Parts: sequence; structure tokens; C-alpha cells
Amino acid sequence: IGYEAAYDRLGRNMPSGRGIAFAHVEGGLGNYRPQLEGPAYDAVAFTLRSGESNPNGHATQTARIIYGSTGLAPGVEVVHCMTTADFLGKLVLTAGTTGPPAPADDSPFAPRVFTHSWIGEPGDVQAAMILRRVDHLIDTRDVIMVAGVNNGRDTPVPALLGSAYNAIAVGTTSGDSSGGVTSVDLPGRSKPDLVAPHGMTSFTTPVVSAAAALLLEQADRLVEQDHADANRAEVIKAALLSGATKPAGWQPLPDQPLDSHLGAGVVHVDRSLRILAAGPTKPGEEIKRLAGWSFPTVKKNGVVSYTLKLPVDTGPASFTLTWHRRIDGRVAIGNRKDTGEQVAVWLDGPRLADLDLRLVSLIDGQAIDLAQSTSRVDNVEHIYLPSLAKGKYRLEVLRDPDHETLGEDWQAALAWVIDKPTGKK
Repeated sequence: IGYEAAYDRLGRNMPSGRGIAFAHVEGGLGNYRPQLEGPAYDAVAFTLRSGESNPNGHATQTARIIYGSTGLAPGVEVVHCMTTADFLGKLVLTAGTTGPPAPADDSPFAPRVFTHSWIGEPGDVQAAMILRRVDHLIDTRDVIMVAGVNNGRDTPVPALLGSAYNAIAVGTTSGDSSGGVTSVDLPGRSKPDLVAPHGMTSFTTPVVSAAAALLLEQADRLVEQDHADANRAEVIKAALLSGATKPAGWQPLPDQPLDSHLGAGVVHVDRSLRILAAGPTKPGEEIKRLAGWSFPTVKKNGVVSYTLKLPVDTGPASFTLTWHRRIDGRVAIGNRKDTGEQVAVWLDGPRLADLDLRLVSLIDGQAIDLAQSTSRVDNVEHIYLPSLAKGKYRLEVLRDPDHETLGEDWQAALAWVIDKPTGKK
């Protein structure tokens, strides 16, 4: 997953997840905490948010991948452990109530990454209500939620939480995990988003969660350097997806941005860190580096473009656009029909802009469409080309007026990485 390459390149500057608090969600009441005693975990504070618990073997295995001196994010010092029921209910989402998800000032913790090595299949209506609360939380607080899909190539994409628009759904590099498209809260969206090397999604999920923590630490450094949008959830997701490498057999179906079982590919820490470290390119500017990102605002019927000049032929090129589904989030006051009592109701109406991604080749004053990603239902667009020829290009983010009528501006994250030809340093 490019961890060693990143460490060899960065040395003492390698991010470790320091300063990134986690929420580790799995298990049931009295049986949800990881057993992580010993010197390897002396620097990690595990807080049991769902009360006393016996050690849980599954939680122990997933936690070891992320935390402690031998984990992928050894700098993480704060972990809030909770049951899935408490995450869905009183601690975070307050699903099943008329109230909003727990606001930040009422919450006993402030995690930046939620790791979910579990699945759930409630009814479609209940699932949609939960997914909208998840998307609202990610959109308004810029947290990262990583959720596994199911094991088994013939299993459908689970409702919870892999079908959330704004979360990052994870499968396995072998492709032996859920694939196809979502079936709830608008069917047909491409999932998973990424894969990682392990036989079961329970353990690929914490790999991507740890990678997200490394990117967030690096993004926080960029924020300190006045790159204010570096740690936005959309930017982290776009950097992870664009940095992914393509395993054998990777190929999206027509009209889908991602492969049905492999998503954008295998998470790659070094490539994603290089994307972030390059710093932002402003809309309308020329792309100066082979890896980088931008966080444009796209107006109704608008187009945001970037120029790209390649002095030589290149290797593979990956471009990813991500943006959030927005949830109403207002609280309305209504009256109960039976008693007339006034009640506050949290409104979860969803809104989603329709953005497209297009790469245009500029030859002798003519613009020739080279590649495009134009899903009508996804909030991810992805272009991958095995090579790019020497020349001039224009990368465009478009908002399609034929498929949406929203008047509000929409922010999106664009990330890219272009490899040098094999054998070139």
C-alpha cells in the first residue's frame, strides 16, 4: 500500500496520525472493546464510551492494524470505542428520533476518523434515514468515515454504512467482496470506493482508516501553511481515490466511474501523500505538478477548467472528482396529530449537484474530448488513462444543467497523479 515507499521518502517527516482522534465502532453492549495491553499501546488512550466491556477478539484484530507502535498510524493517541448501537443512537447519529445528530458541543468526544468494520441491513426507509445522518455529519464536520462492504464476491453492497454517499466504502484487493452498485437511498451508485490487501473487509477497512489519519495529519500541516481546504473531507477522499493503484482486471462498466468490485483501486499511501503535499492549484491555473489537488466552487451551469502541458509522454494518469451530498439539517416545529403537542423535527431532505469530469486534448487550436466521467447518480467521477502523450490538455469540471436544477454553488475536490514512464526517475 505504499507505506514503506512513503517512509523511505519522508523519513522523520512521515506522518503517523498524531493529533488525529479516532472513533472505533463495532460490537455490542459489554463486548466491544479491543484488548490492547502492553508497551506497544502505552501511548494510546482508549476510552470506553459505551460502558464496561469484555475484550472483543474482532475489535482487537481491527484495532491492531491502526494503533500502537506496530500499527499503520502509530501516532494516534486518542481512541473512543463504542458499540454500533450507540453510534447509531445516543452517542452520534441519534437515529430513530426526531432530533438532529448530536451536535459537537453536546458530544463527549471529537473524533476525526470513524472506522466501521461492520455492516447492517435495516429496511430501506430506516437505512435511508441513517445514511442521511451519516452524510450530514461528514459534510458539516469534515470527519472521515471508513466502512467495509460485505465479504464474498456475490454479496450485494450493504446498506450500512457502505452505501453512504460521503463515506469511503472499502472492499478487498482480491475482489472477493461486495460489488456492483448500491440498492438503497437511490440505487445504482458505484461502491466500493477503494480496496486494500487482506482477505476480509473487516481488516481492509482499518488499513484505509489508518491511511486517512496519515493524510489528515499532513493536511493539518498544510492548513498551518495557509492552505485552508487541505483537511476538508472531500479533499482527503479525492486524494485517497486518485492515489490508488489499479490491480489486474480493473475496468469500470459503462456509465460507472469505478470498478464494480475494485473501486478506484488499491489504496496507496505514498501516492496519496504526494498528491496532498503538492498543495492546491487554483481554478483556471495551469497544473504545474504531476500530483496535486484543487478545491473549486462550481456555480450552476458552470465550468471550472485547468490547463496541463506535458513536455514528454507519460505513464498512467488518474483524475478524481468528489463532492458531498448535502442534507437539509434544519429543525422544524410541528404539531402531533393525536395530541396537538408541539415537536421539533430534524429535516433530512437530500440535495446533490450533478458534476462531470472531462479531459480535453488541445491540438492545433482544436479541442478534442479525450476522456470523460459523467455518472448521473454518483458523487464521484474518475478518469484513468494508461498513458498520456506529450502535448497540451484541459481538465474540466462541469455542472450539467440538463440533469439538475439546484441554484446553489457547490464545492468539490479534484485530485490527480500522473506517473512518469516506466524506467524514468
